[in-house]
Amino acid sequence: MATTPHEESHDYFHYTSGRWLWGEEEQLRERYRAFNVNELQKVAVGIAGFEKCVSMSKIGEGNFNKVFRLQMENGSVLMARIPHPNAGPPKYTTTSEVATMDFAKSILDIPVPKILAYCATADNPVGSEYIIMEEAQGIQLSKVWDTMDLKDQLNIVTELVTMDEKLPSTSLNRYKDSFPGCETAQITGNVMDSLAADVANRFVIGPTVERAFWEKQRAVMAVDRGPSIEGTSACEYVEAIAHREIAWLNHYAESLPPSTEKWGASKGQSDRQAHIDLLGKYLSVIAQLLPKETDLLAPVLWHRDLHPGNLFVHDGKISSVIDWQSCWAGPLILRARAPQFLQYNGDIMLKLPPEYEEMSEDERRSVEYKVQQSIQVYSYEHKTAGRNALLNRVLRYPHGKMLSNVVGFASASWDGDILPLRDCLIRIERYETPFTL
Repeated sequence: MATTPHEESHDYFHYTSGRWLWGEEEQLRERYRAFNVNELQKVAVGIAGFEKCVSMSKIGEGNFNKVFRLQMENGSVLMARIPHPNAGPPKYTTTSEVATMDFAKSILDIPVPKILAYCATADNPVGSEYIIMEEAQGIQLSKVWDTMDLKDQLNIVTELVTMDEKLPSTSLNRYKDSFPGCETAQITGNVMDSLAADVANRFVIGPTVERAFWEKQRAVMAVDRGPSIEGTSACEYVEAIAHREIAWLNHYAESLPPSTEKWGASKGQSDRQAHIDLLGKYLSVIAQLLPKETDLLAPVLWHRDLHPGNLFVHDGKISSVIDWQSCWAGPLILRARAPQFLQYNGDIMLKLPPEYEEMSEDERRSVEYKVQQSIQVYSYEHKTAGRNALLNRVLRYPHGKMLSNVVGFASASWDGDILPLRDCLIRIERYETPFTL
């Protein structure tokens, strides 16, 4: 095994990628995960079929997991993911991630690292849940995107459009995550009978591992996490969010006088009843905001964290997509969106302006950047409109962003901020919709 000095293993366990202005002790505790380094290496060595792991390094660390690179004596490499305590419900989070990656790779034909071993319980010699997988093929897009020619960037955009076509091509029959011990998964869409049978034999749909349903005391509350026997409608899902929060507020939230509210909090943030009243208004209107078209409400799997750090490329093509931990099947209208780095809110400028030659060097760089981003976004939207009519309808759905926002704000008003939920409901009543609260 590779030797592991005490100081190095200390960095393996602790979160070392950032700081917090307040509540840092709690934040660090939620991201601290001790495990037996040597035992993890033994598992990797057994998979690789060699006698020794010569090096191990922490190469990535997000809010919810750590990623380690283990190199064997022959130069081969395996990757290990260790979830943080705040990643989600024990057992289900790991099993769901494994099943989701398998589904993406074997059913949707999306390039995903192959999982070689996993354990969904900490009751093992490693002392933690873990996933061991192949190293992602190619080079991380974040390392080359800014230096790529525009033509090569547009090739990647086309690859993303192709992947977006695959995600809604098979609709699951329930809004939740897939892991053993729950309801048999069924897919609909233009799929072969043999593929549908494969899904039914290998995958199941279980209670959601969406973190908001498991945070703090919510983990032990009897709230609706799905799935129901007949399937869960989009309306039941968005309403379950508010019912969950109201139940938690009534049993566990402690109202505080304004003078003791945390720094930076909005007025009324610690007033429990204010949150309950707003959630009641949310419940009175949310069902009316959902589309009437059933295909926009179909439960689909969607990767909502497609940034250049989670994409790998090789020979001008996407060679691997990583970080599927937070992916789950939900209503298309709420889950689907353009990749993060292709979301541009400025004015579209597809060519350099006539006054370009008279501009200063700094002005030229700014305009060149705007034109480049505009072309990327235009290319994505134009290709999506031509090849993926369903996603195009989602992206252009009236008030679609407002709908997605109000559902998200309802899920986190107490743990986040009450103001966005209040403002969103005001916009719904006054400006953006014909509905009355």
